[in-house]
Amino acid sequence: MKKQKTIRQYLKIFFILALICIISFFLYENSLKNRNLKPTDEIVLLFTNDAHCYLDQNIGYAGIASYRNKIKEKNPNVVLIDCGDAIQGEYIGTITKGKLIADIMNKTGYDLAICGNHEFDFGMDSLKSIIDNSKAKYLNCNITYSGNKTNALAQTASYTILTYGNTKIGFVGVTTPGSTNSSTPGFFQENGKFVYDFKSHNRGKDLFESVQTSVDSCLSKGSNYVVLISHLGVGTGYEPFTSTNLIANTTGIDVVIDGHSHSLIPYHIIKNKEGKEVVLTSAGEKIRNIGEVTISPNGITSKLISDYKDKDKEISDYIENIRKYYNEELKKVVGTSTHHLSIYNENYVRLIRNRETNLGDWCTDALLYATSGDIALFNGGSIRADIKKGIITVGDLKDVNGFNNMICKISVKGQEILDALEMSYRKTLNVITADGKWSVGESGGFFQVSGLKCKIDTSIPSFVIVDDNGMFEKVNGVRRVKDVMVKQNNEYVPIDPNKDYILVSTDYLIKESGDGINQFSQHKLIEDSNIPVTQAYIDYFKYLNGDLSKYAEPQGRIIVE
Repeated sequence: MKKQKTIRQYLKIFFILALICIISFFLYENSLKNRNLKPTDEIVLLFTNDAHCYLDQNIGYAGIASYRNKIKEKNPNVVLIDCGDAIQGEYIGTITKGKLIADIMNKTGYDLAICGNHEFDFGMDSLKSIIDNSKAKYLNCNITYSGNKTNALAQTASYTILTYGNTKIGFVGVTTPGSTNSSTPGFFQENGKFVYDFKSHNRGKDLFESVQTSVDSCLSKGSNYVVLISHLGVGTGYEPFTSTNLIANTTGIDVVIDGHSHSLIPYHIIKNKEGKEVVLTSAGEKIRNIGEVTISPNGITSKLISDYKDKDKEISDYIENIRKYYNEELKKVVGTSTHHLSIYNENYVRLIRNRETNLGDWCTDALLYATSGDIALFNGGSIRADIKKGIITVGDLKDVNGFNNMICKISVKGQEILDALEMSYRKTLNVITADGKWSVGESGGFFQVSGLKCKIDTSIPSFVIVDDNGMFEKVNGVRRVKDVMVKQNNEYVPIDPNKDYILVSTDYLIKESGDGINQFSQHKLIEDSNIPVTQAYIDYFKYLNGDLSKYAEPQGRIIVE
């Protein structure tokens, strides 16, 4: 009897302990799910995205430093974040391979950063040097390396957790899988094989799972909030790897600070996989705005700061000295422009990536002026700045093509042109904005053209098939690009799929299969990188004597139906 009583006592103790464990587990799970712990003070996240080497134009880095210091005078809980595409876009970025931009960001006081697709543009060795010497911690949860050389991203972390009083915030970084073709594809390869994996498989599923793994790790380590720092973008042109898709397919994220599509999103709510609200925000481009997210006892808010005039003197002086050193050549006057040629429309939508523009016509004509050929193709993503009415300098024209591309020339079959057009225009839509919030149908690979006309029938879905790295494979259905005409003897005639045409474009497109357009990379080069694109612009501008009146409007080369 005594032995049975002892067994009952042990069983009772066992069940009590088991019940305590079960209750503790559910309380722990509930705390992770609801994260009811509130910050005792405001925590301010300041951010930039898609700065593209705009050092002192607009608010500029001196303005960012000033605004950050102003906030920190009242509140020490401030984090300064960059969402990618900072080091490429203007001449100074190009000639220093991003190093000077990175130095300025160090002086400005960035705490966290991620790679945008253009951080890869100067090659992996340059990127590794920038990351290794950055005072900001670089985050990357979705890029893995399987090569036999040096991993340029070895010093990045999937996430980091920062503590403010009794509040922990997990920061997770994610870079668009589209980087493998929107930057230079060869940089991600060794011996012709891709060794950097951006989790681009399964129509976004692998990317979402990669992000979810890092989010869950942040929560398991006590994070009260999770902030995703992303370079994904919004709109159909970035499908399926958009920030909105990611939110809809994950849980546990509170805020997404986004870049890549250059969208102006002061504050937007997207529902996650469980129907919970997630704040989405993005600050446009070229430091026209500073993004500001505030996490407080009252919740999460976000806004964009524009027209901020104050400048930090130390940063201003540093940038001014840089300008003095590099600007003598850039200040040389080429001439005076009679018209404004733009990559935007009147509502500041970036048309160059989904419609023919007057600037796109001028740029491609400049390529054909530089070297004889039948057709010129130029991806809209490589046309980066307007030609403004008035005095034009060497620097102005260098900024139009901030990548320092070189002109190449090859002989191709008409069918290869048709396949390239189909690939280029696969994302184009019959509208350019969604609800007035962001542009849609964008593609950096959207061709501006010379010597060619065509129509894009957007009622036909794209039947282009690409591989996991975004490289063209085939057209598996009806073609949406129609009525392709080539200019011959000053008349437009239907393209002949079997005929040879002389194609003029850039090293990025022809040699590097940029934007996944790989039809041309195996062709023997007739001309190989002898003429810089910028020089072609300068020569053509001088030839026209600045009279750009014929480019006042787009010339009807690309009709979108």
